[in-house]
Amino acid sequence: MQQTIILCPLYNDEASFNQFAAAVEKLVGTMEGHRFSFLVVNDGTSGLSIHSSLPLTIIHLHRNIGHQKAIAIGLSHAHQQMDFDQIIVADCDGEDRPEDIVKLAKQGDLSQGIVVAKRASRQEGTTFSLFYILYKLMFFILTGKRIAFGNFMLLPKKEVAVLVFHDEIWNHLAGAVLKSGLIYTSIKTHRGQRYAGESKMNFASLLLHGLGAIGVFIELIASRLLMLSLLMILLSVIAIGIILFIKAFTTRAIPGWATTALSSTLIVLLQSFLLSLFTIFLYLSFQGQRKFIPAHHYKDYVRDIETVKHD
Repeated sequence: MQQTIILCPLYNDEASFNQFAAAVEKLVGTMEGHRFSFLVVNDGTSGLSIHSSLPLTIIHLHRNIGHQKAIAIGLSHAHQQMDFDQIIVADCDGEDRPEDIVKLAKQGDLSQGIVVAKRASRQEGTTFSLFYILYKLMFFILTGKRIAFGNFMLLPKKEVAVLVFHDEIWNHLAGAVLKSGLIYTSIKTHRGQRYAGESKMNFASLLLHGLGAIGVFIELIASRLLMLSLLMILLSVIAIGIILFIKAFTTRAIPGWATTALSSTLIVLLQSFLLSLFTIFLYLSFQGQRKFIPAHHYKDYVRDIETVKHD
């Protein structure tokens, strides 16, 4: 019997969770060989009142710390305190569809490793979709990797035991999966409609979310910036040499041209040098910081654990 935990971060969205839980219960009740339960991370909701006919555990945090951190705490708690075979991470607002939870669970029975949900379609407006495309393009330019999935995924117990010791899941779970090198397969899903209220993912939150994904690869980005700055320094030195040669040994130089070109090239050289210094100091500063390991430090954010009697 597969013990499957459905992990849901929750912040001021009780109505959505109750609808989500009811829909999930109807679908998973027909699945043989699986026993499902909910693990909800209450990310700062006061007076939380939710219910489910499936076993339900609620982790109450001291305060709101954000979607990604709530997921990291849930994974760490499950790893340390709960018996399970796999965890499905899902939003409980309806945008991650209950029927796709069944698809993830079935694919998990067939696949080795992580199973991620890749969106075949989305429900957001044109502006949001445009910025999302720009985010993925920037991510590829800076890291050389493509990110085509989010938090909606199935994580087997063995992979959870690895990820909770990666500090990167504190900022971005999908980015941490990419960086970890763990094997994953994908299934196509569709973005659902919210059960209640409006999406909390606006432009500002999308920007912060994107920066979190990029920040996972800070070492790679730093090395790329350093290589770029060194290349610019080399090209600037070559350009200065060519300018001086034309000025001193040929008659092709236009009056005043050499001075202008030399000044512009020196500015590029100086900026490239400053960029290289900034990159080196950024990398050394990052390396000197103490790593936050979710499996060791997540309890600092937990107020209490509640087990709700299921209906």
